Amino acid sequence: MKTLLIFVSIILLTNSNFEKINHKDKPLKIDDKGNIIGLPEEFSPATFDINTKTLVIKDKRISFPECFLFLFGKKNKADIRLSASWYHDKEIMPYYLNFDITPHNKKYEYSILIDLETLELMNTYKVRYKGHLPHNKKIKLDNKCVNSYKKSIVTLN
Repeated sequence: MKTLLIFVSIILLTNSNFEKINHKDKPLKIDDKGNIIGLPEEFSPATFDINTKTLVIKDKRISFPECFLFLFGKKNKADIRLSASWYHDKEIMPYYLNFDITPHNKKYEYSILIDLETLELMNTYKVRYKGHLPHNKKIKLDNKCVNSYKKSIVTLN
């Protein structure tokens, strides 16, 4: 019996560590009406309007300020992919939503990382690939732009 308990404990610990090491963001979809599909109910409603660059998650809304619009490409000519993570320990990192934006005919993408609960900006990166390896370069936004972003977060209700 003791041997069985030790074996089961090792399996559980190994699987627990394996999941932490292999953590992957959950891919999300945006339907034709702008609804973000794939988030749990606790983050509903969730929408993104590509024309106005407005994100709504639950009771928060952010309309991306002018200084962010270059990230979305000229005349909306960019591929936008969303992913998120809400099933990890918040002590390590807040739950987040990630925009991966690839401008058409470019060999790089932009990444905007946003706190899923508060919509606060966490980071922005320009990502270039060398082979299959991503190289992230942090985009330094000026204080005016960051403050404009913060002021654009609205609590609904």
